Amino acid sequence: MKIAFTSCSRYEAFKEQKEWDYIYDEDPDYVFLLGDNIYMDYGIWPFTKEYIGAPEKYDLEKFTTVMEQKYINQFENVPSFKRLVDRMRAKNGLHAVWDDHDFAWNNANGALVDKEKKQVSRELFHKYTQCSTNIPHVYYHIDTPLARVIFLDNRFDSEKPGESNRLISEAQFQFIEEKLNHNLPYTLLCGGISLTVSSENWSKYPSDLQRLCKLIENKDKVLFLAGDIHYNKFVPAKYFKKLDCTTPIQLISSGMHINLLGLGISIDNRHNWAILELEKRSANITFYNRKKAQKKKSREATMLIQQSFF
Repeated sequence: MKIAFTSCSRYEAFKEQKEWDYIYDEDPDYVFLLGDNIYMDYGIWPFTKEYIGAPEKYDLEKFTTVMEQKYINQFENVPSFKRLVDRMRAKNGLHAVWDDHDFAWNNANGALVDKEKKQVSRELFHKYTQCSTNIPHVYYHIDTPLARVIFLDNRFDSEKPGESNRLISEAQFQFIEEKLNHNLPYTLLCGGISLTVSSENWSKYPSDLQRLCKLIENKDKVLFLAGDIHYNKFVPAKYFKKLDCTTPIQLISSGMHINLLGLGISIDNRHNWAILELEKRSANITFYNRKKAQKKKSREATMLIQQSFF
């Protein structure tokens, strides 16, 4: 079973996105889009009209119009992406979550976003991704031949980071707990942010991180897939003494079509994705940077998974 996953595509900077053709040629069984599928904001004022935080100032009509046009641009006006999406939908293999830039704006916490804007963003996410099995929610699950996959929503109900603040709702935790009860060989948790990496992650919400890790501590073969960080990374399982819990292995692929500084030169551009191949008695991960496989990183990550699972 072959899963391609990635995150972070900004149409405004990359109207041509040939990297989707590379994934198409791999002919995966599933494609997981792990957040920032569009960018409502990026860059700094006065160099861009859509600077970081600008959508917070939009009225509801402008917020809706701008967001829908961005989905149209990415899902309908990029031939390579549309070709891949059409193929994956034909075999029910396209799945997605969101993160801050396709939820509202940079680092947005749902508890602080206008209710009407939250409803608009969720409706447009469902309209263009067409993947949730748990409408109206963005969090949902699917069963594949070898893995139960649980897609997480780390935006809609999130509060500001804090010792006892919430990243996800009680209802979502109950959903996760219920869906962890299965007999498939693997469990994949997929989220827009990682558990421990970058400025936004689950460890900023220690009570929620502890609860999630406690829920999965007796499950075998759990992997956490994430985006957000604009590079590829794998993170070994880690024990947190203060929380008395251990995180699962994290596989992060981020920056499919994004630039870091907006310099307009190729060295500033990121084109990252990954292929996860699962069999009953083996698992293999290959990270890609542009068309080239990152051999050392992929080899080390695969070895880590093999040693942990088999």
